[in-house]
Amino acid sequence: MSLLGCLVITEGYIVAYLATKLQKESYTISRAFMATALAILVGYLAIFLIYQTAEANGQDILSIPPKPLSIFVLFVLTIVVVAVVAYLLGLNGLAAFGLGFESNWWAYYGLGLVLGMAVQAVLERIGIYFQVRQVANFHFDAAHLIRHFLWILFANFPAATAEDLLTRGYVFHFMRDQPLIAFVTLSALLYVLNHIIRLATKPVTDWFYLPFVGLTLAYALARTGSLWLVIGLHQSINVTFYMMQQMMDVKTTTNTRRRITYGIAAELIFLLTVVLVLR
Repeated sequence: MSLLGCLVITEGYIVAYLATKLQKESYTISRAFMATALAILVGYLAIFLIYQTAEANGQDILSIPPKPLSIFVLFVLTIVVVAVVAYLLGLNGLAAFGLGFESNWWAYYGLGLVLGMAVQAVLERIGIYFQVRQVANFHFDAAHLIRHFLWILFANFPAATAEDLLTRGYVFHFMRDQPLIAFVTLSALLYVLNHIIRLATKPVTDWFYLPFVGLTLAYALARTGSLWLVIGLHQSINVTFYMMQQMMDVKTTTNTRRRITYGIAAELIFLLTVVLVLR
């Protein structure tokens, strides 16, 4: 056999060996990828189920005594489950999902809360002008308002945090390298689906705005990487309306078209404001 022939045969064996090795490695990588993806999915579902238990208890579909303490505790438990899932996945606890205690965490939280409440206050004033909100019996008591402001921040914090971890922080960690539009869209969709109980039991006027809120909060996380900012923005929506109720009697119009038109416009203004501030 000629030297050329030997070289051809040798190269053939090398190519065959490398092809076999690459195939085995590819199979191993594929199995590892599938195992990781499955672990991430199972972790998400575990958090989702605990969250929905808390939500169902809050919506009186479940009755776990004593209320409202049990609602608060279940949302706190959801946060604990997120931390446990992070540990099992080999991650750095809640910090992996944007909820670490860096030196500026409080500044992000404060920015989200102040920015959100400022925008929501203006939008509520516009809503009153267009008679989407009807108000009466205005009264002002500074001490009363301070007590209730601190109370609602405390009482609402676990629910807002649990939802933001589930539908934004958890997802963002595994999508950091993906296009912004992909993360924001998926996160907003998960946020809407996380309200499955409301979608199934309430009229459209109770949930039509959810996709827009989801887009705003997902964008804020993608731009800053801080879930503290997102929680502040999230809480501002609930806090602003609650504080209005402490100062006046508030009713919302029953005119569906006016309510939805105003609601969509308001959420788009909120989104635009956040985009401009965080650009």
